[in-house]
Amino acid sequence: MNRSDTITIENEAAANTAVPLRQTAALFALGSCALLNVYATQPILPDIARRFGVSLGASAWTISTSTLGVAVAAPLAGAVSDCFGRKRVMVAALIALIIITASCALAWNFTALLSLRFAQGLLVPFIFTAALAYIAEEWSGRTATTMNGVYVAGTAFGGFCGRFLAGAAASFTGWLSTFLVFAVLLILVLALAVFCLPAERQFRASASLGKSLWSVAKGVRDWRLLVTCFVGASLLFQQVTSFTYLSLRLSAPPFTLTSIEVGALFVVFLLPVTVTPFFGRLIGTIGRTRAFLLSQVAGIAGIALTLSVHLPPIVIGLALSCMAVFAGQSCATGYTARHAREGRSAATGLYLTCYYLGGSIGAVAPAPLYAHHGWLGCAVLIGLVALASTALARVAWQETVVDA
Repeated sequence: MNRSDTITIENEAAANTAVPLRQTAALFALGSCALLNVYATQPILPDIARRFGVSLGASAWTISTSTLGVAVAAPLAGAVSDCFGRKRVMVAALIALIIITASCALAWNFTALLSLRFAQGLLVPFIFTAALAYIAEEWSGRTATTMNGVYVAGTAFGGFCGRFLAGAAASFTGWLSTFLVFAVLLILVLALAVFCLPAERQFRASASLGKSLWSVAKGVRDWRLLVTCFVGASLLFQQVTSFTYLSLRLSAPPFTLTSIEVGALFVVFLLPVTVTPFFGRLIGTIGRTRAFLLSQVAGIAGIALTLSVHLPPIVIGLALSCMAVFAGQSCATGYTARHAREGRSAATGLYLTCYYLGGSIGAVAPAPLYAHHGWLGCAVLIGLVALASTALARVAWQETVVDA
């Protein structure tokens, strides 16, 4: 029996073995890191504008600089992970992220805040790409799909915590202090990663950093991967556009919600936490393409509900849209990790670059549309983007149910 046969048998055994709770908890916590800080300023843009004397449009750059940092670092992060190992890279990135996050509480002007937010974004991909590659290598079959869903559910939980804590801090202790709370939470995540996540068993280091970076270049020539990258970009574009500009709508008359009330609306992020792992199983049952179509139909329906002039339908629509984005994310990240047989982390890095570029565009590009046509213009734009990504995914993700 040769080495490749041994690895195959180990993979099959991993596919049929229950994952220990401590490993599931560690991956869930790592997922929460991805969005804990990135969108923390979303519910408090009016507070930032008043604090630093900038316009609402300018305050949105506190989101875009963070997502832009993720987009810039993602290809390098994947290459570094392919060279030095998944767990080692995640731990190092977490330590650096703790330091930078705590430093955000000391931001003395708007430029300093933007610089620190950019630095936070630079570190996120080293966790995200390594974690997804770790999942794809350490498990296989439906177990890998389920664990990928657990990780994506963690990102939803992190998105809720970041937004809610920022909104609460703005009302009680001042929003800058919330970054100290985030730093403490990241220390807990670091402990889980160090003590609960085992070292890689299936990882095979790339020969060199240059070879890993070449894997990113190869991915640019893979049209299926590029389509998946567009799908990822469209998903985050939808989410950032909806939460950013719907928050502005709800802060203005006739709703006139406070920062903490807007922050409380992000409790809808807790729904994907429970739904996404089960959606991962659905992918394995009906196939990735059908599951993605289902998610996007639900998302468009949710955006339609947000056009209401009453708050309850808006909240329900926001919840549907949020679940749809994370369900779609589970489809896209899972496909990326399975499709890239070599340089898996580098391919994930390329996906992450496009994903967060979509978020950066979603934070600032719809601003003129919102100024002239209000939330209706943004809602129509989100629907068109969702339809385009669904059509492209159907072409690119040719698969059988077994391959899902």
